[in-house]
Amino acid sequence: MLPFEYLVWAAIAIVIAAMICAYDGTRDVFHPLMFLGPMLGFIYGWMPLKLNTTHGLEGFFHPDQLSFVQTMNVLGILALVMGCLSCGTRVLPSLPEPPLSASLNRRLLVGGTLLGLVGLAAWSFSIIEVGGFSEAFGKPYSGGWDDSGYVRDAALLMFPAFLMILYAGIRSGLRPIHLLLIAPFLLPWMVQAFFTARRGPTFMISVLVGMSWYLYRCRRPAIITMVLGGVAIGYFILLLVVNRQSIYLGSDFSFTTDVSGMVEKPDTGNEFIYGTGSLLSAEQRGTFFWGRRYAAQLMVRPIPRAVWPNKYADFGVPELEHNAGTGEGFADALGWNGADGSAPGLIADLWLEFRWLSLPVMWLIGRFYGTVWHKMRSQGGVWKAQYVIISALSIYLVMQTIEAVLFRVIELSVPIWLFWGFARGSRARWELWPVPPEEFAEAEYFEPEVVECLK
Repeated sequence: MLPFEYLVWAAIAIVIAAMICAYDGTRDVFHPLMFLGPMLGFIYGWMPLKLNTTHGLEGFFHPDQLSFVQTMNVLGILALVMGCLSCGTRVLPSLPEPPLSASLNRRLLVGGTLLGLVGLAAWSFSIIEVGGFSEAFGKPYSGGWDDSGYVRDAALLMFPAFLMILYAGIRSGLRPIHLLLIAPFLLPWMVQAFFTARRGPTFMISVLVGMSWYLYRCRRPAIITMVLGGVAIGYFILLLVVNRQSIYLGSDFSFTTDVSGMVEKPDTGNEFIYGTGSLLSAEQRGTFFWGRRYAAQLMVRPIPRAVWPNKYADFGVPELEHNAGTGEGFADALGWNGADGSAPGLIADLWLEFRWLSLPVMWLIGRFYGTVWHKMRSQGGVWKAQYVIISALSIYLVMQTIEAVLFRVIELSVPIWLFWGFARGSRARWELWPVPPEEFAEAEYFEPEVVECLK
């Protein structure tokens, strides 16, 4: 087995090579590997490299344990990259979409507004339940809460509402009414993301706003803009996390700009240390879930506890009550306990579920992202909104667990497909109108550079 340091550099090399290959073939800065790659490189490359340099891993693992786990990480990254690239990298330029009809525009606006109002009502109710705005955000890492999971999750509906209204606005001509409809559905989550210093909502808002703005206008930012924007978002997220205890209403907001502790601090809540511990604990105990956790998320989670109080225990996965089942057996297998509330990252989470079968599952995840990207490029419309959703949720996928992203994908995607189908009409096709490229090129609403691509 190769030394740990070599395997860390191998993970970084695979990520860099995959990103170069994806961009060189597609010239699309929104290719899945352009945002999945940096996150994979961070958690499985840069983070273990810094921890190893400062000898932060020596108190937790033996060298052979680190080599074994990093081998799995390298194979997992390779499987996801191959799955994503298996869809091909040479594609035709995206065809611009025809302008929206008045009826389609109106239906998207109405559908988005209805979704947003439901989400806003749920968010407001969760704030009221904890005593109001000052109580919700008057202490670190807090926010609203409601005992009903349906109320808590319904607040997410403001995200698909934003995507639908923005699409209608950009495709028919952005006007003040669109901004007035968008603001009440976006601002609550911006407040939530900042005052709770949570990585997921912060990343989601950044991707939803930035990516949808470009995709809906059939444009792409320059590669340097993408790189600088990605670095800025990443730094801001780390800045929020390291200053989490200083961000709340009434705080003096005494920030530190040094975010190195987020990467180099060797504690049991560190993503790489916790993920490595989860994988080793499962391997040493020979205990794997074989899909039961994911099945529970799909079939058991929607049932209210008032109806089924002990639902996870009765289903056979009581472990889900603690760190989504990823924190079991640390003390017996490793001699230390993982921190409460921690997440192991994608590869360790899949290993706990499927062991060696996690590698083909990683390939399928990459294939899924690649397929939706192709649909977005070739068919547009609702596929653009779908691609923005899975891109925005990618931080949960890579940095946390499948459970963290599974129900969010369903909750954000299903309403968009339903409302988009209603807006299109029962006989409408999901894809772009079947207009020949030469007719596209003659249309007056296309940019000159796009016309040249289509000739």
